[in-house]
Amino acid sequence: MHSRLTHFAINTDEVEATQAFYGAVFGWQFQEYGPPGFIQIMDATGETPMGAIQQRRQLLDSSPTVGFECTFDVDDVEVARERILAAGGEILMEKFTISNVGHLIAFKDPGGNPALAMEYDRSAE
Repeated sequence: MHSRLTHFAINTDEVEATQAFYGAVFGWQFQEYGPPGFIQIMDATGETPMGAIQQRRQLLDSSPTVGFECTFDVDDVEVARERILAAGGEILMEKFTISNVGHLIAFKDPGGNPALAMEYDRSAE
């Protein structure tokens, strides 16, 4: 199974202030995308999507998500789920389908780090 980092999200309690900060520092551009509180990060040209700024969420029961949240592209999210469990990881969010994007799971590695795995599928419903 291949995997590569395909998306990152910056979790924040202050979406607008965080957007302004990264725009000023790196020249990133932004566009609203998806649910409220989710802003797509575009490169400085405004042509290439890079990630998202999103309202802070809590993937781990013990604490809110702080820092960058990474999503890895996988061939099959069900196979990834089984491999995560077999390797000592824990599933934090079972398979969730995002229409026209794909199937997503959240997991925790043995070091306690949350991450996500996405099976991209434009025909997902």
